[in-house]
Amino acid sequence: MSMTPSQLEKRLRFQFDCSTIRWVTPKTERFASVVADKGKKTIDLPPGYDDSYTMRTLFHELVHVAVPGELAAFGNMEEDIIERVLEPRLMAYVLSHPRIHEWWLRKLREAGWVDTLRKKKGAK
Repeated sequence: MSMTPSQLEKRLRFQFDCSTIRWVTPKTERFASVVADKGKKTIDLPPGYDDSYTMRTLFHELVHVAVPGELAAFGNMEEDIIERVLEPRLMAYVLSHPRIHEWWLRKLREAGWVDTLRKKKGAK
């Protein structure tokens, strides 16, 4: 059975609701990460990026916990599949559905994300 972008987005919503977001400035080559331990998920994201980049990074980390069994079968190609197939298709789906896009932006704001690019330009 194949998974549609809509089904994947719904899985990511569930995983997001079960996760804690921490805004951490990266100190190593590991830009963002997710740690799942005993049913608790902590996602570290870098602060200060625009909404599309932050959302795409969040989706990347959520995919790791939303479909681990499906991706594990690909071994070393897992990251390539996420970055080149799943992220672009999921972003296209979210951006083409304004209500869904707004839901994710609202959740990022509730988690403490601030669009620093808009603040610099003087917009609200």
